[in-house]
Amino acid sequence: MKESRIHWKEISPGKWTRDFDPIEKTLNFLTLASPVMMQFTIAAGGFLPDDELSVEKVKDAWVALRYAHPILACKITGTGFEYQVPTDDELQKWVEETIIVDNSGKTGQDLALLAIGPKTEAAELYFLPDRHEVFILLRHEIIDGIGSVILFNNLLRALHEGRKITKFGDEPALLNPSLTEILHAEDPSPDATNQAHQIAESYMAQRAISLKMKPIDPDMPSQLGRLEHEFSESETSAIVKACKDSGITVTTASTAAVAQAVLEHAGEESGHYCGVGNISIRDLLPAPYNGMDRGVGNLLTTSFPHFPVTTSSRLVELAEQTKKTYNWWKYKKDNVECASAMPNIMEDAFVNAIANGIEPPATVAAIGLGIVERYITEPMGDFWFNLSLSGSTCAMYVYTAKSRLRFVLCYNSTFHDEESMNLCMHLAVRFLNEGLGLKVVGNH
Repeated sequence: MKESRIHWKEISPGKWTRDFDPIEKTLNFLTLASPVMMQFTIAAGGFLPDDELSVEKVKDAWVALRYAHPILACKITGTGFEYQVPTDDELQKWVEETIIVDNSGKTGQDLALLAIGPKTEAAELYFLPDRHEVFILLRHEIIDGIGSVILFNNLLRALHEGRKITKFGDEPALLNPSLTEILHAEDPSPDATNQAHQIAESYMAQRAISLKMKPIDPDMPSQLGRLEHEFSESETSAIVKACKDSGITVTTASTAAVAQAVLEHAGEESGHYCGVGNISIRDLLPAPYNGMDRGVGNLLTTSFPHFPVTTSSRLVELAEQTKKTYNWWKYKKDNVECASAMPNIMEDAFVNAIANGIEPPATVAAIGLGIVERYITEPMGDFWFNLSLSGSTCAMYVYTAKSRLRFVLCYNSTFHDEESMNLCMHLAVRFLNEGLGLKVVGNH
């Protein structure tokens, strides 16, 4: 089988490069789409056991994590990634520049909302000693949501083991290959390309329902917002059981609830919901990329759920439709080829829309991370997650941690105030409970 075009190559002693694959290219395009803020930066964090943890131990763990996942120290260029095997001095400089120790009293979630600068590194580690809290800030070009959870677990393991890495030089062998290289799918077939065009046309043919937005103040600095609704253990158990009994998943039920919430928030009787779903395909990949040690990267296929929704729509029926969409994207034979053809198509449509003064809809994309404990096996306290957004689109992350289902709504306050987002969250929770025939409860 011929060598992939998108692969790591050494261009000078110790210096390695590779181009973006189509999904990474699109993430880079969207990350830098706003002139005021870098978006699509992931934060994955949590609380450590009460054991005393020194800054030096954190530094050792960070170096060990870089050795195991050298993509963390890559320079992200306009076309791909560059990695340089470090000298001792360069390694120390990287550690000092990418570890931020904070005892200001702010929470990790607060800091994550403030930390997105125009020159954010591929990865940064925040350590809050007084709070026994740590989080990793990650550029989306190098990793997806579930990958960030796996990476966070690997950080916890490095902290617990206390292993010191004394020599670099052979770690380029651990640089992430692209998904298209892993699956030999970098050249979409004509059928996959035609199918991608059909999907894009269908996705963009209907005017999507849009959240009500506040008037935009051009003098107001762009700020990130985050809201979280935590269901109780008993509520979570009831939701999981109701979904199982109905033959749907928590993620697809949540997507349906979000679609209904967007419709009511918009004040409309009917409309067309358009979302984006990132579907991990790690379980379909060959070893070692289906495991915890190498399952870090953008190992996903992107789906485009879109369907009509009315005030009389039934949640279970919408969830069934969403489940079919997700399964089609995950299990279709040429899913990665088709997904690889989508970015250029969607990117062109996005650029043309902006050029013609057409604003994309302020929708909410529901994205599932699943059960966090499937990926976090090391002892820790609670886990939290965030994504930075610079535009009017919002993201609702759905995951379970410590036996409690979480809805995490990520947004930008330039377009949405907290009251409006609280309403959106309340509606999503209400529609989920009502649609599953469960008791409606207030926000926690």
